[in-house]
Amino acid sequence: MSDQSLWPSKKYAWFLTTLLLITYTVSFIDRAMINLLIDPIREDLALSDIQMGQILGPGFMISYILFSLPVGRMVDKFNRIAVLIGGILLWSIATAAHGFSSDYYSLFVSRAGVGAGEAAVTPASWSIIADLFRPEERAFPMSFYLMGPYIGQGLALLFGGFIIQLYKVPVEIFGFVLQPWQMIFILIAIPGFILSLGLAFLSDPKRKGIINKEKQKDESFIDVIAYIKSKFSAYFTLMIAASFIVVLLYTFQAWVPTYIARIHGWDLSRVGYLFGIVTLISGSLGVLTGPILERALEKRGFKNSTHSVFLISALAVAIIPALTFLFVTEDFILPGMFVISFFITLPMACFASGLQKMTPQNYRGSISGLYVFVMNIVGLSLGPTVVPFFTSVIFQSDMSINLALSYTFLIFGPLSFSIFFLGRKALTKELQSEN
Repeated sequence: MSDQSLWPSKKYAWFLTTLLLITYTVSFIDRAMINLLIDPIREDLALSDIQMGQILGPGFMISYILFSLPVGRMVDKFNRIAVLIGGILLWSIATAAHGFSSDYYSLFVSRAGVGAGEAAVTPASWSIIADLFRPEERAFPMSFYLMGPYIGQGLALLFGGFIIQLYKVPVEIFGFVLQPWQMIFILIAIPGFILSLGLAFLSDPKRKGIINKEKQKDESFIDVIAYIKSKFSAYFTLMIAASFIVVLLYTFQAWVPTYIARIHGWDLSRVGYLFGIVTLISGSLGVLTGPILERALEKRGFKNSTHSVFLISALAVAIIPALTFLFVTEDFILPGMFVISFFITLPMACFASGLQKMTPQNYRGSISGLYVFVMNIVGLSLGPTVVPFFTSVIFQSDMSINLALSYTFLIFGPLSFSIFFLGRKALTKELQSEN
């Protein structure tokens, strides 16, 4: 059997990868739309910033985390396309349920449903992509796939802004009187159902790397933990420092639309249109630029090029955002947000590829799952909740959101940079190892 016969055709590989990108994008549209609608939901349901932070963060995170490990096991044991379809249907139903929420509790449960369904996306997609491309070919497909969150965030803002402009008064549908924000959630649930139908006609790619199954060591989770402990400094540096960048990513996505509306007086449709375009372009550009910068530094003789990308991003988000939120005028708000979004997303693909570099093949699935777990439990628990803590508890004013954002970046940006810097020797050593 030739090596070529073990792999699908390039056309099919890229076709399926594109569908996975679309899936990831749709998941983030459904996840991120609520960020544009914080104030309308808050006013209509009489909620506080603290309650909205709980819905945005723990409401999504708890179910996402709880379902991550069992879904990961399902991805290893069952048809991955089927697992992915099940996740899409669950989060699409939950997204539509947002449109019928009438209080804090129903909205919290709907949000939890989105988290449970979306827990299937990354484990299934990463596993499928690994079986579509040879190891030396995976970097660009992974970067391509990882554009999904930023395209989704941008499209969520654009579409939301359009619907807000279109529907300014309640609409009656099948006896339900729906506010514009409720209509948005019902409408954005539709693509998920269509996507799941299309995926149902595709077959799960043949799994690679299990040909000599009888020779393969039966690794337990204890073995994985033992290996991580042997490389603790490197893994701690990468996972914790990266998770603080993710905190800032979720903070930016969750609260910047509200910041622009409150501080600069933009209506939500304008925020959606303009900030949506900025997010889509800058986020996608950032995640694609990271690997390019990494390779450019390597060609110039930087042996620690991957780690250099981490430091550049952490230093940038430690300085630029705080100055922007405090001092930028309305005329420069969009360029400022573009720069912030670019530097937050710059290292994201390098985080994923760096983890693969430093991890042996037989541990990659488990350690990748642990990485996703840490990123989300730290990012989702802190990202959406720190800002309302500052506005409601520390400053006790909704209009202090600019100060709240500045303080958040001044805390987590330097923390990330410090950990990356202090752990540079251990992390660089493992990033340069051959696994």
